Amino acid sequence: MAYFYLDDSKHHKHGFSIAAFAICDVEPHDELEVIFAENGFDLATYEYKSSTTMRDNPDLQRLRDALRNFVRSKCQIAVCVVDGDKQIGPASLQLLKKAILHPQLRGQRHQVFFDEGLFSSESKGKRVASDVSGLDDCTIRFEQDSLLVSGIQLADLIAHTCGTMLLDELGKLNKIVNVPNSGYDDDLEIDLGFEMWAGIRYAFLSVANGADIDDEDFAVVQVEPHGLYIDPSASCEVAAAALKKFGSIYLGCIH
Repeated sequence: MAYFYLDDSKHHKHGFSIAAFAICDVEPHDELEVIFAENGFDLATYEYKSSTTMRDNPDLQRLRDALRNFVRSKCQIAVCVVDGDKQIGPASLQLLKKAILHPQLRGQRHQVFFDEGLFSSESKGKRVASDVSGLDDCTIRFEQDSLLVSGIQLADLIAHTCGTMLLDELGKLNKIVNVPNSGYDDDLEIDLGFEMWAGIRYAFLSVANGADIDDEDFAVVQVEPHGLYIDPSASCEVAAAALKKFGSIYLGCIH
């Protein structure tokens, strides 16, 4: 069994919204409770939101970094891209259909949690899901409160990160960050989109590309079969950028 948590990140100005599943082998609440406490927050009363301003807030920055580390080590990621936001819910169900066919997930029962607002109502979500074949092994809960279902807060972080990565691929982001403890000069600066990609690239739900070990593409894995769904509503520009950024991931050395 796996636990799927979904949240979204909207970028209307740039013609897309993105939703992301955080996929966990076990229910993550207890571990998240410890992470929050170690960084000075109470998970019972404080909800992590990527939209919160974190500048000049070192405690919140440390919490964000700890959650990123949790995602890298304990989660897998699947994303879908749509135009606007009306299709986020239906597109996410199509993504779920692809994700559960992954060799590690196929044939199991899964628990799935959707954040609030992705459908007009819980009953609407259930009706749309009933029309999607292949989801019989999933118990899906719509309109979930992300303060109570803490795994959705991981999905919030992932959706925000992947949204930033797609903005970068579209050429809409031009932000440079300093990277401490990189192994290079202390004043090394790199592109924010690249820094985010490098940090979570191992977590994407993927399969090997079948290349021979001596092939230069051996270190590239394929995300698109199971970890990416591009809705037909997405513009050609956004669809091409999403496929380029998320369709396959290079796992080799980037130094």
